Amino acid sequence: MKPTVVQPESQHNLIPNFCRGEAIWLLMLVMQMVAVMLTLVSAEHGAPALEQLVLLSVYLQWLGLSSAMVLCLARRWLKLARVGVVFFVCWGLLVLVTLVIADAAWWIAKYAKWARPLAETRMEFIVRNVAVSAILSLLLLRYFWGRAQLQAQVRADSEVRYLALQARIRPHFLFNSLNSIASLISTNPEQAEEMVIDLADLFRASLEKRNRLVKVSEEIEFVKTYMRIERVRLGDKLWVNWEIGPEAHSARVPLLILQPLVENAVHHGVSRLRARGGITVAIHKDGSRLVIDVENPIPPEDAPKRESTGVALENIAQRLKLIYGDKAKLEQGPEQMDTGPVYRARIQVPYTTEESQQGPQSGMPQGLDEGE
Repeated sequence: MKPTVVQPESQHNLIPNFCRGEAIWLLMLVMQMVAVMLTLVSAEHGAPALEQLVLLSVYLQWLGLSSAMVLCLARRWLKLARVGVVFFVCWGLLVLVTLVIADAAWWIAKYAKWARPLAETRMEFIVRNVAVSAILSLLLLRYFWGRAQLQAQVRADSEVRYLALQARIRPHFLFNSLNSIASLISTNPEQAEEMVIDLADLFRASLEKRNRLVKVSEEIEFVKTYMRIERVRLGDKLWVNWEIGPEAHSARVPLLILQPLVENAVHHGVSRLRARGGITVAIHKDGSRLVIDVENPIPPEDAPKRESTGVALENIAQRLKLIYGDKAKLEQGPEQMDTGPVYRARIQVPYTTEESQQGPQSGMPQGLDEGE
């Protein structure tokens, strides 16, 4: 069986985006390091070595910035080209830029009074520089190509892992909901029927979502549908206090990131209380971050125990890690409030909106695309 090789999706994965400042600064740093290295291995010392370093720095920076400008201009024209075509076109452009710059440098060295005269003829100087550029450019582009293939494979592996994690949420929630429905069938069949309809609506909505990053307002609707299911079982014992900041509604969060927290708060908190119990869901923007808090009252020590596997929280933590890396945080634990002890689960993620994801950096962090 032939192994499947994941190809880069476009030339944007093959070469760095030299239209952006950070790629250009990195290129300038690399060129300067090359100039320093060539000066150190030369036989020059003292003032001649310093002069050589200056001339090499000017020449290499000129060559590097010219190459970056050409690749930036060519980027839009190569947008739809095949990776193989992009590879050889970029290689040819780099060689051509070197030829032009080397020729200009030779004439400057010959006629400029401040330049050091060259011992080589014009043809020898150009051929040597073009040959070095051709070899280094070929190796560099091959490195970028290999890196792009590796990144594409990592994205594919992350995609599979993410979908597997998300799929684990649905059976977990379905198991709890079906138990609630089963308990109502004999005592209140009409409410059981309503619960089945709500459950079907909830799963239909989650299956129809093609973006894993959804608006907070949509995620809240998932939770409200879930709460209708739980209220059939718990009645007036359960209530929810919503504290949603004005900028939070349009923020984007991973699909089904809030519902498991509320489910935990219901099953390990409110359902174990003898009296009524409220869950507080607070979502607000804090600087460049979106903070999600889910709080539930802590049951008394003599309340019926419920075994906790930690599947939901572990699942959320792994999904956040895949999407945001170290930029997201999940914290949980008891806290003492004025109204009494509560158990709080807090998620902090970068604040993003639909508009902010439409630029060049759109899509999910860590290389995951939004579409399933």
